[in-house]
Amino acid sequence: NIAQDKARSSVRFKRATKAMQDVLAAGGAGIRFLALQGAVPVEGGLPLLMDGKIVGAIGASGGTSDQDGQVAKAGADSVK
Repeated sequence: NIAQDKARSSVRFKRATKAMQDVLAAGGAGIRFLALQGAVPVEGGLPLLMDGKIVGAIGASGGTSDQDGQVAKAGADSVK
C-alpha cells in the first residue's frame, strides 16, 4: 500500500517523491507538503515518463528511503 501511495503521489504532483521529501526536510514553507492530501513526501515514488509525458508511476517501499529510491529508479530505468 505504501509503494502504491508513493507512486500515486508522484503522478499527482508530477515529481519524484524525493523532491517533496527534500523540500519538507528544508523546513520553512516546505512544511506545506504535510497538509497536501495524497502527498507522500518520502523517497521511493517516481513518475514514468515517455516523450516528456507521464505514462504511469512506480513506487517502492520496505527499505530505507535511499533503498526505496534506488529500487524505484531501477524499475523506472527498466521501462525505458
